[in-house]
Amino acid sequence: MEEYEICIITGQDLTLQSLTDDGRHYALAASAGVDISVYPTASSIRSLPTSAWNLLDPVQALGFLTWIRFAGRHYGMIVCLCSAEMASVVAGLVARSPGLSHPPAMDDNGLTQEALRLADILQPLVGTQYTALEEFRLLVAELRQKCPWDRQQTHVSLLDTLLEESYEVALAIQRGTADNLEEELGDLLLQVFIQSEIAREEDGFDICDVIRTVDDKLTFRHPHVFGSVSATSSEQVLQNWQKLKTLEGRKSHFVDSAKLLSSIENALLSQEAARSDGFDFESAEQAYGKLLEESRELGEELNAPSRDEDRLAMELGDVLFSALNVARLSGVNPVKALRRSSDKFRDRYDRVRAYATQQQVDIATASPEALERLWQLAKTT
Repeated sequence: MEEYEICIITGQDLTLQSLTDDGRHYALAASAGVDISVYPTASSIRSLPTSAWNLLDPVQALGFLTWIRFAGRHYGMIVCLCSAEMASVVAGLVARSPGLSHPPAMDDNGLTQEALRLADILQPLVGTQYTALEEFRLLVAELRQKCPWDRQQTHVSLLDTLLEESYEVALAIQRGTADNLEEELGDLLLQVFIQSEIAREEDGFDICDVIRTVDDKLTFRHPHVFGSVSATSSEQVLQNWQKLKTLEGRKSHFVDSAKLLSSIENALLSQEAARSDGFDFESAEQAYGKLLEESRELGEELNAPSRDEDRLAMELGDVLFSALNVARLSGVNPVKALRRSSDKFRDRYDRVRAYATQQQVDIATASPEALERLWQLAKTT
């Protein structure tokens, strides 16, 4: 871990000015009541508890030490503005922190000694699996505060990125590359954290709520592990799973949507796997030629004197697969494109129904010509 500094300032001390005149990055921890607005150059700000004794609470202390590690890694300088009593606790907690270049001066008093004893217990946890999630949450929260791009993102604006990262994880699994999978899982995890951070800012749930929710769900759906239900095979587990999902009120169309997305992603994965071996079209135009060829074959099958349903399904699948190839080579997200077309159709059809009501046309019994007239009217409005 790279070295970092901590400067503890109590009372009316002008040291901060000299520390920040050179424009260097620093993180700021300030006691309640300190007007932090006068320190606009601080890269990261953390509020300290109202009482020094509150900081000796193990949960508070562990959170503070985790932030110290995060701020030290990313900014190199940490400034603490606090009372002398709080300074005694801060100095004791951070005295043995790894990477600290110069331990702060400590008073030999009860608060400092208590802080040292608590730090001996908590410090070995910092930087391990016990604090890794909190450190990452701090990083995401910092990006939301300081990065213009991250700050303007919403649940909806990140949807395409979420789908893309999910696809990259699936591709890494198919390729069987552990290092690549580790990286792609991290990218996907970022999407989970930033979505949760956006929700937290809007007074909704946070990442801890997300974890608790899935924990409760897994516990509920595994009564053969945590309850008295017996399940000796995967088939029995899946049967119980579906029954429990029904009890939760889950709708079947969610499953259908997941299957659709999975089919699209699997097709793209197959195409990407072939591309990695050098087997691919040279351009989107070339792939479009294949799409036209498959469309002609589909037309022939539709117009065949004796229709073969299996062959028709195969030809239709070839058309869809070829369309995905065109999208991939054109750099178009096919899921996004399909969603836009679905939204466009839904909007137009809503207008068709509205016009049909106005003109007292029964869609179910109207002639094809009448329906086409309503559709063209909807397109032009």
